Amino acid sequence: MGYRSQVVLAISKHLVPFMLLATSKNKATEELVFKDTETFNRDYQGDKSWLMVWGSIKWYDTYEEISTIMEFVEKASINAIEFEVDGEPQQSAEHIRFVHVGEDYGDVEVMGDAFWDIYPHTQISY
Repeated sequence: MGYRSQVVLAISKHLVPFMLLATSKNKATEELVFKDTETFNRDYQGDKSWLMVWGSIKWYDTYEEISTIMEFVEKASINAIEFEVDGEPQQSAEHIRFVHVGEDYGDVEVMGDAFWDIYPHTQISY
């Protein structure tokens, strides 16, 4: 069965062209985003932002499609994607949110400063 994770990625409409460029790098990445998502909302919060949810996925960086997405997420999260909105330079970290929760205790990763409605939630199982 393998180690499974829950992953949520949200990007503003301004990062969509950069995401499309990243997904076009290989067929497996395209399928991961456009076919393998449990939820894919192309109008998240009613402003053409994208919300992608993978509910139970083997999220291994050794998989090319995962590493391609993670490269995009990491670049955006450290403001390495440059663009302007209405002539104003933007901080790309303010246009992305990535949350990864694995099966193991403490395996939680959060990147990006946008979409504060997306966050990990812990609970006790018994």
